Amino acid sequence: MDWFDRTAPLQLQESYDNSGLIIGDKEQTVNRAVVCLDVDEAVLEYAVKKGADLVISHHPCVFRPIKTFISGSPEGSVLFSAISRGIAVYSAHTNFDSAMGGLGDMICRELGLEEVRPVMPSNAAGPGHGLGRWGMYSNPIPFTGFLKALNGRLGIAAFREVGERPEKVTRVTVLNGAYDKTFLDELLDIRPDVLLTGDLKYHDALMLKHYGIYTMDAGHYQTEKIFVRGLSGMLESAFPNLEILRWEGEDVFRVVSSID
Repeated sequence: MDWFDRTAPLQLQESYDNSGLIIGDKEQTVNRAVVCLDVDEAVLEYAVKKGADLVISHHPCVFRPIKTFISGSPEGSVLFSAISRGIAVYSAHTNFDSAMGGLGDMICRELGLEEVRPVMPSNAAGPGHGLGRWGMYSNPIPFTGFLKALNGRLGIAAFREVGERPEKVTRVTVLNGAYDKTFLDELLDIRPDVLLTGDLKYHDALMLKHYGIYTMDAGHYQTEKIFVRGLSGMLESAFPNLEILRWEGEDVFRVVSSID
């Protein structure tokens, strides 16, 4: 917890968020941890099978206060299962999104972007933090080359798109997870050749198209699954005696054809 407080301070989280230690005892001993995107029954079963004491997720298993902890409810079943098995759950969500070196920076690094900086800076924990990231290629790359980087480095092979594809890519903005229309003014200042995001709503897409901002909606899961690989590597370096296991899970959405 001290390491997370230094790496992704909780004061960086958004007001609606619930990052930090959600289940567990601060004094309990941890020998093995599982890093995942979402906390569900599947990852808890995996943790039990592997003898893990701690699950570290990006998305909190509880966002809002709940009144019942019965095993049949979506959140209650996870809480009931984790508590009854003695598994602690720690979540690093929007604080890790905003943290310097966090999720947005991981994506930009994989894409080979330079001069990366926050889209919406935050001074809550010092300079370099903030939501969203944007960066540049010192030598513009063909759009086809950008697609290869998306697939090869981030495993993004499918996406929805809005607007006209650029021939060359110089500036890229990354808003991982879900698109937020409050970023529009910043996007108009940055004028990226590509906006990479997820969970894009129809009317927000119309607005982006109107302003000529080419947008790729790769989905929430696809733009954040790198959390597992990225955070696991950081924890392995920081805690060489702690066994770190990885659980990517799978996207809740499936792409299908009505013809099949």
